[in-house]
Amino acid sequence: MKLLYSSLLNLFLASSIFAQIEVISTDSLRVIDTDPEGGSSGGLIGGSTLLNSDSSLVGRKLVFWIHGLAGNEHSWNRIQASTENQTGNPIPNYPERNVEGYALSYEGSENLNIFQLGGHVNNGLMETWRVSIPRRDTLDVRNNFVIAHSQGGIVARAIRYMNLIDSSNYHWQFGAIATFGSPHGGAQIINSTQTGGLVQTWIDDGCKKISRGEIQTFVGTRWWLDLIISNDAVVSFSNLTCNGLNKMALPILINAIRKPVGADYAVGASNLAKLDSMAYLDTMKVVTFYGVEQEPVLWRTIHSMTYTKDSSIAGNPLSTDPFGLNEDDELPIFVNHKISSYHAKWSSHNSRSNQLWYQITWHSKDEKEKAEIYRDAHDWLAYANLNWKRFIGARKDTTYIDGYHCECLVNLGGTDGYQFTYQHVQNPGDCNDSLAVNCQANPKIVHTVIEEPNDGVVPVSSQIGYPNRFNSFLMENTNHMQERNCGETKKMLKLLFNGDYGDKFKLDKK
Repeated sequence: MKLLYSSLLNLFLASSIFAQIEVISTDSLRVIDTDPEGGSSGGLIGGSTLLNSDSSLVGRKLVFWIHGLAGNEHSWNRIQASTENQTGNPIPNYPERNVEGYALSYEGSENLNIFQLGGHVNNGLMETWRVSIPRRDTLDVRNNFVIAHSQGGIVARAIRYMNLIDSSNYHWQFGAIATFGSPHGGAQIINSTQTGGLVQTWIDDGCKKISRGEIQTFVGTRWWLDLIISNDAVVSFSNLTCNGLNKMALPILINAIRKPVGADYAVGASNLAKLDSMAYLDTMKVVTFYGVEQEPVLWRTIHSMTYTKDSSIAGNPLSTDPFGLNEDDELPIFVNHKISSYHAKWSSHNSRSNQLWYQITWHSKDEKEKAEIYRDAHDWLAYANLNWKRFIGARKDTTYIDGYHCECLVNLGGTDGYQFTYQHVQNPGDCNDSLAVNCQANPKIVHTVIEEPNDGVVPVSSQIGYPNRFNSFLMENTNHMQERNCGETKKMLKLLFNGDYGDKFKLDKK
């Protein structure tokens, strides 16, 4: 396992951490009464209002499970199947429900903008599945709901948008939404990972520094290699290694984030603003579940990302327990060991370079260069988690003015003459004195860092940032990947289906 993480770490550090349509303005729309509790005022547009004569369908609902960025039907299908039927794979304390679910996949369509993608999912996937079996089509669509992870929540909102502005072409499929870790307030990581942006520069820098440290460590284990391979050769080889790894590992984490649809929910995106303007008018029930991860959030998220089936690295460990993605300590422990190891090597070579024997030989310069290699690797790795939180918008440097420094030249009279005086005032106009001359008010600038709880990818404020949400619920010690497949997910879904978060989400037990 350590060898696996060593390879994953090097791959990660080498290359990752991870046609418009015309839309109708909502400026003139009134508040849309969609009757979130399922009464008769919802005005079903394009949906079925037939009553069920089949007693087996009484109380049954349809649930659409929508995956996130770069996911597919495998992202939710294990939980969807377990919610509906646990034959041969019972899950303790997670009862089967009277429901028909669809873990859909829009994989391959993320080159569309968010409204086009919403239309495709609504008509090409949801509608097709819902009407494929006649008895499904007799169920009242107002009682159906969506469960969405990450980007899937934005897709669900786009579907809702299309339902409301063009119901004749985009028939209603659901009457409520529950999101897990969705960036309703925008995803800063999308802004940060634009081609040539800060993240890529940071990754390239980390690749070179970590590779040099690892190569130098290998060279140092063979005394004869240490004699014939110079530090310059180590640096050159690490640069070549990074260039090669970028082409292999880059698609795993960075290209996935750069899918075209992502630009529509970057912070400040105009299409996200359109979704928000509609949400302020909409009374449909939306609940948001948000994860707050322990530190270091970066390495815990990467651990979970490389452990799941979606990564195609570790196979399918969740096949027997879809809520088993709970442990995320191994990679953080491994990284901490690496940080300590680099620090020890840095200190050792730095100490040697200052010893008399090394000072009188050419080895002194050589030892200093080795110390610098390990120092650079240590510093990049030690600060990676802090830097990552800046990239996702969870750590921000801010400045503000805390009053003014008032500096005046005061006439003390007699032989004392003039003397400078200083005082702190709130307004520049307060910097006055009848005896003072040449007063100057200089702003007192305060620099501070603000950190926000997050799931390793999306800050809490964005996860709960749906403008008209019904309520928000915390998933403790849960990162962005775990929000879909951990014990907290199981707990939240059970409460959701029990009706604790509203009757719209209640599913009868079988």
